[in-house]
Amino acid sequence: MPAPEYRQNEFLVYATIRQHGDVVTTEKTTEKILSLILENPNITTEELARVCDMTPDGVYYHTKRLREKGVLIREGGRKEGHWIVVKKS
Repeated sequence: MPAPEYRQNEFLVYATIRQHGDVVTTEKTTEKILSLILENPNITTEELARVCDMTPDGVYYHTKRLREKGVLIREGGRKEGHWIVVKKS
């Protein structure tokens, strides 16, 4: 599988994977995860996975990319922590 192409706006990181001429994108999933975090900063990875109908590893993939881009920070523990969305200037 080819490496994803990444682009970023103020809040979101978009990953695009090209396969056999078709474009498979994770943009909508990333937007949904970020939207849910903005609504409830205390939401857990497990809750995000359930709402997004994906595995916790899938959620981890998206949140890791957001954290790597400096868009998202997780403070505290897995159950008692919370998310912080950082607005990049």
